[in-house]
Amino acid sequence: MKILLVYLPFCTPVSPPYSLTNLHAFLTHNSTEEIKVLDLNVKFHSLKFSHGKKYFQSSNWNNYEDFANKYHQETKKVYSKNNWKVVHNESPEYFDELLQQIKDEKPDVVAFSVVYSSQAFYAHALLKSLKNITTVIGGPAVSEKLMTLADHHFKNELEFLNFIEKKEHKDLVFDFPLDFSIYNLEEYFTPETVIPLKTSTTCYYQQCTFCAHYANVPYKEYPLENIQNTVVKSKMKHFFLIDDMIPVKRLLALGEMFSKNGAKWGCQLRPTKEFTEEVMKTLYDCGLTFVLWGVESGCQKTLDAIKKGTNVEDVESVLKNSFTAGVKNVCYIMFGFPGETEEDFIETIEFLKSNNKNIDLISTSIFGLQPGTNVYQNSQKFGITSIEESKRTVLEPKISYSVKEGLSNEDAKKLRKKYLSTIDEINSYPKTMNFFREHMFFMKK
Repeated sequence: MKILLVYLPFCTPVSPPYSLTNLHAFLTHNSTEEIKVLDLNVKFHSLKFSHGKKYFQSSNWNNYEDFANKYHQETKKVYSKNNWKVVHNESPEYFDELLQQIKDEKPDVVAFSVVYSSQAFYAHALLKSLKNITTVIGGPAVSEKLMTLADHHFKNELEFLNFIEKKEHKDLVFDFPLDFSIYNLEEYFTPETVIPLKTSTTCYYQQCTFCAHYANVPYKEYPLENIQNTVVKSKMKHFFLIDDMIPVKRLLALGEMFSKNGAKWGCQLRPTKEFTEEVMKTLYDCGLTFVLWGVESGCQKTLDAIKKGTNVEDVESVLKNSFTAGVKNVCYIMFGFPGETEEDFIETIEFLKSNNKNIDLISTSIFGLQPGTNVYQNSQKFGITSIEESKRTVLEPKISYSVKEGLSNEDAKKLRKKYLSTIDEINSYPKTMNFFREHMFFMKK
């Protein structure tokens, strides 16, 4: 039996997909079937945006902000246009070419990984067209509509393995290095390849009320030896850790491992007081290049409401310690959490202004209510008076809500627009790097 794992348009084509790489490794270590991977997302972008590929793979980024902004606006229009086509039963761009690439592999089973909701549309079109081939779908962004179109939907790799081997497995191999050579790494839109890595099963903190990522999965750290083997096997020198958070002790061990391999790396962290000047200097010396800090807010009332487990004074110290050590600081900021007032919003703006010298880039978002989160399951406790769902053709229903007091979702959007220029003035790196975070490795101030 031949199994083809497929990654779909549309998402930023800066790195090979971790999800399929991990699934490929699991299946090849636990199955005798033939397993192959096809990244149709990078193939679509190479066909449609060859000018973008050429530019982003170069090292001449003198006009990066202008080019990247135009590229981002262009891709937004293309994605929207193609999504519209799918909704109206038309084929998206390059559909015949990409469909043929699947058929050319002559697979018995085609499995789609839907990591982002933006990939659901192309999945929808392909599932409707694939005949005489068993289709499987999985991933965090799978909708009920896609489940009805696919022959099978599996929640995890074990269910998939039991399906293709028609039996239940007991002695499974979970400790293995990943093999990124299954892709053409020269296709991705970066000057040098950036490898995504996950070093644990989920977030160790698991208390942020707005987050559904951990989904009650127990926290477990992957063996450091396997991660090192993946790094060595890849022969690459840039790595981004996609974990939501990593404890300091573990981070120092990872840093030592990266240092031995002469690698540069970036990660996402919660700005807690453990990140002292000494710790950040050690991590920088071990190759840590940038951190995406989950700051969320500069208002203590909001931080307490979302149970971030941080306080404003410590966050300020962490940003200073990190910047002083030489690490680039990207700050995640979330506006519009239920109960946030305009005064709270402005308090965050003032926080960003007063810490501007220690901030390299700000990445803002507007709070969105998601099923499975603490705030969704206990909505009244957070001042949410009503929740409404609007059905959509391909995606899961759109969720809107009303609040008893504070900013509505639209209020937060208007305020962010009002203070956009203030936020942009703080950024010392192009704001479009929020869409191309891996480019932080290659951009100098």
